[in-house]
Amino acid sequence: MIGQLRITALLAALFLSSTSGACSCPSNLRSEQQIVDAMLQDGRLVFIGKVVATGMPTIKLAQRTFRFEVQENFKGKNSGSVLVSTPLTSAECGTTVALGKTYLVVAYGSERAPIIQSCDRPEEVEFVAARIALLREKRKSP
Repeated sequence: MIGQLRITALLAALFLSSTSGACSCPSNLRSEQQIVDAMLQDGRLVFIGKVVATGMPTIKLAQRTFRFEVQENFKGKNSGSVLVSTPLTSAECGTTVALGKTYLVVAYGSERAPIIQSCDRPEEVEFVAARIALLREKRKSP
C-alpha cells in the first residue's frame, strides 16, 4: 500500500512538473510606462481592435484564430483587419478573446503570422485607458 502511494505521488509530481513549466510569465510588477515601452519594443503589432471573427483549429493549423478590425494602430502594418493566432491551451501560453469586444492587442511572431499569448493577453480597452494614453503620446513624439 505504501509503495503504491509513493508511486502515485511520484507520477503526480512528474506530471505536474512537466505541465506547469510549459508556460511561465515574468511576475515582476512594472510601471505603465515600462509596460508601454516593452510593448513597443518587443511586440510586432500593437493596436486597438474589435474581435469580428473567431476560427477553430484545423488539421493544418492546431491553433485558435481571431480576426480583429483595427481601430487604432501603434506599431506594425496599418491594415484594416488582422488575423492573429494563439495556442490552444494556457499551458502552451494560449489565450482567448470575446467576439464583439474591443481590445488593446500586442502580437508577436511575424506580421504575416502574428500570435497573441497569455503573458501579454489582449486587454479590454476600458481597463487600460492610461496605457492607451501613453501609446498615443509616444506616437506623437518624434
